[in-house]
Amino acid sequence: MKEIFCDNLNLFLKSIVWLEKSFIRCKSIDFDNLSEEDIEKLETFAARFGSSVDILINKLLRSLDIVELEDVSRKLDVVIRAEKRGFVENYEELIELKNLRNELSHEYIEEVFVEKIMMNKDQSLKLFAIKDKIVLYAQKFKLCEDV
Repeated sequence: MKEIFCDNLNLFLKSIVWLEKSFIRCKSIDFDNLSEEDIEKLETFAARFGSSVDILINKLLRSLDIVELEDVSRKLDVVIRAEKRGFVENYEELIELKNLRNELSHEYIEEVFVEKIMMNKDQSLKLFAIKDKIVLYAQKFKLCEDV
């Protein structure tokens, strides 16, 4: 079971590396004067954010629960336990991440998409902090050798 968790952790860490690259590329974008290239960068940023959130909630946290012999039948319990482990201050932060991911993946109006991307920048910073806390947790409890 630990192996699956470690595989998911490594997958999550790789997704975060790509998200950070997109985050940096999007920092210099002038949102008042978007080019086609800018929109493509933002769409990539949104997709990478969505992928990272999905891996975190649907794979990583669930596999950690399995390793720690927790019931994984309810997603709400999975995110509540993430709060108890100290990954987030309030489990609702993870729900907000998931909701933003869903909104970004279904938004087609450019103005609304750009507004959501602005939220995405702030939420990505939260995701980076969650990554750091999960890595510390895995190290503290010796869950993975290569983290």
